Amino acid sequence: MRENLEKIPKVDKVLNDEFFSGLKNKYKNAILVKLIQAELDILRRNIIDGKIKKISPDFIRGLSGHIERKFRPFTTRVVNGTGVVLNTGLGRAPLSDKAIKISESILHGYCSLEVDIESGKRGRREDKISELISLITGAEAATVVNNNAAAVMICINSIAARKEVIISRGELVEIGGSFRMPDIIKKSGAKMIEVGATNKTKISDFEEAITSRTGALLKVHTSNYKIKGFVEEIELKHLSALSKKHNIPLYYDLGGGIFEDLEKYGLPHEPTAQEAVNEGADLFSFSGDKVLGGPQCGIIAGKKEFVEKVKKNPLMRVLRTDKIRLALLEETLKYFLTDDPVRNGHLTLSMLSEGRELLKIKAEKLNKQIEKIIPERWSIGIEEIIDQAGSGTLPTEGLKGIALSFRQNDIGVNRLSAEMRTASDVPVFGYINDEKYYLSMRTIFERDFNDICGNLKKIISKHQIR
Repeated sequence: MRENLEKIPKVDKVLNDEFFSGLKNKYKNAILVKLIQAELDILRRNIIDGKIKKISPDFIRGLSGHIERKFRPFTTRVVNGTGVVLNTGLGRAPLSDKAIKISESILHGYCSLEVDIESGKRGRREDKISELISLITGAEAATVVNNNAAAVMICINSIAARKEVIISRGELVEIGGSFRMPDIIKKSGAKMIEVGATNKTKISDFEEAITSRTGALLKVHTSNYKIKGFVEEIELKHLSALSKKHNIPLYYDLGGGIFEDLEKYGLPHEPTAQEAVNEGADLFSFSGDKVLGGPQCGIIAGKKEFVEKVKKNPLMRVLRTDKIRLALLEETLKYFLTDDPVRNGHLTLSMLSEGRELLKIKAEKLNKQIEKIIPERWSIGIEEIIDQAGSGTLPTEGLKGIALSFRQNDIGVNRLSAEMRTASDVPVFGYINDEKYYLSMRTIFERDFNDICGNLKKIISKHQIR
């Protein structure tokens, strides 16, 4: 151990090694020194703990590569071969071309974020987008915050702070990232009153819980799970009637927002924003980056009286969105001014509704490219699979998909999967099932084909597979 500890190089020796010349030309010495010291400390601890018996002769070379990787972009383009359309880890909804072009145009200078062009006067940044949301949904008013968790927080805080909020036990949802409805209600300054049972809640449960301290009735669409069997759920219109009877506002958390009836595209029905308006919700909110197909944001809409309370809440300054997201959202919303958003280029809805016939054609194109570069003993096939909508959308419904499957014994599927993610600056994400590596065609674009083939080539070359 002592001999190995004595062989640990000094920081200046590492820094002046030829393998660090490129890094020294790019980055400050002080930054590199800090990173080198941290890595040498790890090496020292591993030697003392007996995890490293011998320092590799290529240690400095490996260290330079390790530090170089730390400077790679944290957020980079990837190929999504997972078959999960709204993949939270990979950025959820892919944005449509028109939305990207418009937002790109405002990146190169200034934009009319809070200025009325005709009068030249300053206004609220969300006013223009609010009109568009109201036009599509039929709501009296609307606004936007940075995500739907923020929307839930500010809505409850605006209408029921220091009061009680009544909610069904069957709707105390948790979504990814440990977001729990009880926690958000508590942080919003309201007291949660649970009624009913996990599987059954009746309108009488709500009515019996109403007191002079009640600030709001809350309904949550359980978009990321379904309870089946001996169940009973209160319809929104019945809860709305009760709220009107007692003059108590009704807030509806839709979760993933939908403007189009998904049955139109051969998918199961999900509640729409228009239904929330028609069935009498005073205030409702939903995500912009799920089925809506836009950027991360929380859209709030409803009766003008209650939306104005949200807009005047000091939290709006904390939770508001930036110019890029507003531009992306505006162009995304405009797809829903047309009769057929899919035909007009709405990407997320198109991907969710794409059938196996078209997916198979795409798979055959990619298969032809791959067959030219992989070893003959590798087995590659076109298989029928089940894809997922993702992000809590249609949790019990699979999407009939097509994938390329890879079977080989040269490096194993686990290493193939790992190296497809790390072989180049464009990581390729797939998944493993039944000792095979899969790339789902639903979430792969034709522009991704070269990146997939490029990563495969590098892997085959690296391991000298013939």
